[in-house]
Amino acid sequence: MAVLDPDRNAVVIRIVYDGPPHAGKTTSVKSLARSLMRSVETPLEAAGRTMFFDWMEYTGGLFEGHQIRCQIVTVPGQPDLAARRRALLETADVVVFVADTSDRASVDRSIEHVRQMVDILRIHADLPVGVIVQANKRDLPTAVPRDEIRAALGDDFARTVLTESSAEGGIGIRETFVLAVRLALDRIRELMARGELPRGRPSVDNAEELLSELEALPEPAAASDIESALASILAVPRPRLPDARVPSGAIWPPVEGRMVLHEATAGDLAIHRVGEGDWIAGIGSGWRVHSAAAAQFDQFDDGRQSLLAWARVHAGHAELLSPSRCIVLAEAGVESWRLWQIVKLTASLRSWLVDAAALDASELFARLALAAATLGEAHARCAETRLSPTLDTIGRGPRGAQFVALMPGPLAAPVARATDVAGTITRELARLLAAELVERRPELAQLVTRGSVRSPWDEVVFAALGDRGPAALGSVAMR
Repeated sequence: MAVLDPDRNAVVIRIVYDGPPHAGKTTSVKSLARSLMRSVETPLEAAGRTMFFDWMEYTGGLFEGHQIRCQIVTVPGQPDLAARRRALLETADVVVFVADTSDRASVDRSIEHVRQMVDILRIHADLPVGVIVQANKRDLPTAVPRDEIRAALGDDFARTVLTESSAEGGIGIRETFVLAVRLALDRIRELMARGELPRGRPSVDNAEELLSELEALPEPAAASDIESALASILAVPRPRLPDARVPSGAIWPPVEGRMVLHEATAGDLAIHRVGEGDWIAGIGSGWRVHSAAAAQFDQFDDGRQSLLAWARVHAGHAELLSPSRCIVLAEAGVESWRLWQIVKLTASLRSWLVDAAALDASELFARLALAAATLGEAHARCAETRLSPTLDTIGRGPRGAQFVALMPGPLAAPVARATDVAGTITRELARLLAAELVERRPELAQLVTRGSVRSPWDEVVFAALGDRGPAALGSVAMR
């Protein structure tokens, strides 16, 4: 995979995070992203599990006068996605194998995956790829001792490096990454000495290009599912994306919507089929272009009736929605029409808080309290809607809380409403503090001793930190 890109004066390396399901691959990369102030892109998840890969880029440091540009990807761990795993491992310049070491059974499963990985990497036998075994979940009381892990690896893996981590807490993640970069550069130095390091633009330069490459692989088999089996036999035609040819009456809002459509589709967008048949485009462009599986119509008039129904829902929530949105009914193919939703990506409360990780503790605390208040406001404003307010769907706008995610379709079922709003917000913040902001928790917790409670939302933050009980939560007023 390594390539010398002269146009950007960069050496490009790929660091692949491998491991069994639930070992902590995605958690490790997201923890690394927080420490490096970067973002992670995951094209598709199912029940919280990566279906293609997680992607992060990082450029830092110099090697032989060239910038070091890292493509950091995870592999899907599910057995039925083995083809995608193999394709990613074969492009690795170094592998970080994340092993679940929470108990002996987990270690045994991890060792089996290590053996599979080594077999795949034999493709690079002439110049081996470095492997780091990142022993994860070391914070658990049942974790297998380091000596036993090394013994389980055995003599066959004597050349692997063993590190330890707690991905949830961000412990050992950055150190493992630094070591991985060094191992990759050692291999690249040898490629340069041999005159075998390719020059030019990387064949895969971003998450969208990698997704297109993996989509070309055979789909995983699903023999027990007749519909999936049929789908693998019958090619599913890709619908055409909406463009300037969309007729009047097929776009909402009429004027602003057409401007949004023009801006969102100005680039060359790739379209991908995801989930149960949804279509998405715009990965990496700052836009999301989305059409649900059921949003196809044989007749234009049927599609337009659905558009008008959805437009009424949008109009009813206009003051709560983030700007730069539209819905479009576009010709999908021969005698078929498809309803699309186009949304400009806007920062959610989660990303707003993660971006504040380097602020002074008091400033970060104030931002957490403001996020809690904004989420409380969103719960109140979403009470009579089908919108689900969370740290990921709500952001801050000029008029307060705003819904920044894709709107549910016109036939979406109502969502269950939280009966304990303050408690729900506390739990969301607690999960954020235990993952994305874990390194700042000690400083934030110290603020409780300084008498810094200024509002009921401060009490919510303290409760999320675990340093103040929830006794005062009942006094939080939901505006």
